[in-house]
Amino acid sequence: MENKEILYVLLDQYADHEAVFLTQGVNTDEKGIRDYPKYINKVVAPTNAPVASVGGFRTLPDYTFDTIPDDYAALVLIGGYSWASPEAERVVPIVEKAIAAGKIVGAICNAASFMAKHGFLNHVKHTGNGLQLLKMWGGNYTNEEGYVNEQAVSDGRIVTANGTGQNEFAKELLLLLENDTPDTIERYYQFYQQGLVKLFAPAPKYTCNTVGLLTVHQKEVVEFYTNAFGFTTDWNGKEPNVDMQLGDMHLILFPRPAFEEMTNQHYHYPNGFNGTMEIALLVPTYADVDDAFAHAVKMGGKAVMVPTTEPWGQRTCYVADPDGNLVEILGNRE
Repeated sequence: MENKEILYVLLDQYADHEAVFLTQGVNTDEKGIRDYPKYINKVVAPTNAPVASVGGFRTLPDYTFDTIPDDYAALVLIGGYSWASPEAERVVPIVEKAIAAGKIVGAICNAASFMAKHGFLNHVKHTGNGLQLLKMWGGNYTNEEGYVNEQAVSDGRIVTANGTGQNEFAKELLLLLENDTPDTIERYYQFYQQGLVKLFAPAPKYTCNTVGLLTVHQKEVVEFYTNAFGFTTDWNGKEPNVDMQLGDMHLILFPRPAFEEMTNQHYHYPNGFNGTMEIALLVPTYADVDDAFAHAVKMGGKAVMVPTTEPWGQRTCYVADPDGNLVEILGNRE
């Protein structure tokens, strides 16, 4: 019979927040405390003495490193400030045994760095507190190409997360553990990811994330927005409709003749610069405005207004694309 314990390895000065979403997801559901939880949360520590968290809580262990059972569902290493200590080295054989037995293993924040240092992440996709930090821990880490810059990464039976990825960490482990249906786990994740106010706000009647441009120089306009600003597209160069994306923003390009044919009307279009609309792109700083302006002009944009710091505090500039549509680039801080 499967033992249903999830073992959380805590060292002194462990990070309180990194375990809370997972432990709560295991022990509660949408109605409250589970009557029959699938798993039981248990704490493992070096000794029977209480373990202190960074927030000052003191947690009583259920097991020590010497009394840890062989049969359990998952081993979860919670981050904190002691994973570079000699005491942490006692966890190495525990992890080795868990991986060899095919257990689910999770590691977050500095515990993920510990896993990398000892070579446990050399054959899986993984994340942590940044690739450079994993490399700084040294040791046996050789899998730079396996690093993924995400809040949490699940590969095989191993889940890793950075120190702010506690919600994603919980989601990936709950999915691996099949603690609930995927839909239920997703709802749990979104509840804490979005927050009560946003999640239950009245849905707007309309949403808008798209700007449409009617083009004459279709190919040149596509190349401009791709090269100047980093828009992406899978356009094949033949279809009239081009969908370009930059983050959450969509830019739709459609040839003017095709639009007239579709609507069965003729239109009078502006010549030269199109002074009737603009596309506004925000960059972090004043210096970024200057750099983006120079790059856009180099990529075929037409200079309309050089970077200028306005009385209201923004630094802004304008370029025009090959069809004369205005693009504003602005930054809000020096």
